[in-house]
Amino acid sequence: MITIKQLVDGAKARFDAKGVDEALAHAELIAAFAFNKSRTYIRAFGQNVVYEKEEKLFNKIVEEKLSGKPLAHIIGEAEFMGRLFSVGPTVLIPRPETEELVEETIKNLPLKRPSRILDLCSGSGCIAISLAFTFPSAEIIGADISPEALQVASKNAENMNLGKKVNFIQSDVFENISGEFDFIISNPPYIPTDVIATLSPEVRNEPRLALDGGPDGLDVIRKIISSAPAYLKPGGLLALEIGCAQSEKVLKFFNAEEWQEPFSRKDFAGIERFIFARKKSAPEN
Repeated sequence: MITIKQLVDGAKARFDAKGVDEALAHAELIAAFAFNKSRTYIRAFGQNVVYEKEEKLFNKIVEEKLSGKPLAHIIGEAEFMGRLFSVGPTVLIPRPETEELVEETIKNLPLKRPSRILDLCSGSGCIAISLAFTFPSAEIIGADISPEALQVASKNAENMNLGKKVNFIQSDVFENISGEFDFIISNPPYIPTDVIATLSPEVRNEPRLALDGGPDGLDVIRKIISSAPAYLKPGGLLALEIGCAQSEKVLKFFNAEEWQEPFSRKDFAGIERFIFARKKSAPEN
C-alpha cells in the first residue's frame, strides 16, 4: 500500500524531471482534489494509506498535467481571491497578478463606494464577481466577446448566489456597453501574436482569444484607452493589467486632454504590471 506522501513525492519527482514549475504545489493540489481534502490535510496526514480509487484518479490527473494541460482545466476550477471559480478551455485561468490588479484598483479608487462598475474582457468573471462581494450595492457589468466565456462567468455568478447581482454582456470591448461608470477594470489580451508560440504548453492550451493582443500585444489596450473616456464619469478610474515591458508604451496612449495622472504600479515580482488613469473632470466655468 502507498501513502499520500509517497504519492505526492513521486508526482513531484516526475514534475521536476519534466521542468514543471511549482512541482510540489501542483502535486499537493492534485492530491487535495483526488482525496477531496485541503492541502493542509495532505501535508498533515501524509502517512495515511491511499485507496486504489483515489490513487487511480491521482495518477490520471498527473498524466494529464504532464501532457501539458493546465491543472485548472483538468480539475475544472481555480482559486481567485480566496474563492473557487469554475474554469475550462474557453476562459483564461485566474492568476495572482490579476488578484493584485483588483487590490491595487480598490486602493486607488476616487470613490470608496462606487455605484457602477465595468469589467472588460471578463473571462471567467472572477474580477466582476470579486468586486460584487467588495461593493455589494454597486451595479456591476462584465463584458466579453466570447459567448463561451460568458457561459462560464454566468455559471460562476450563479454558484455564488450573484446571478442577479452581476450582469454579463457579450461585447467587443465597448460595442454593447452604455452609460457611465465610476471605474473600468480590465485584464485584456496583451501577448504579442508572434510570442504565443514560444510560451509554455500550459499557456498555449489557454484560449488564444484571451491571449493574443495583436502584433505588439497592445491592440485591445489601445481600443480600451481611446474609448474609455466616453464611458467614465468625470474623475472615474481606468485600471488595466498589461504585459512585461509594455508600461512605457501604454502610458503614451493617454491623451492629456482627456486623462489625468496616468501611472503604473509593479506586481510582487517587480514587473510594471498595472496601469491606472483618471478621466479629467469637466472644466469649471
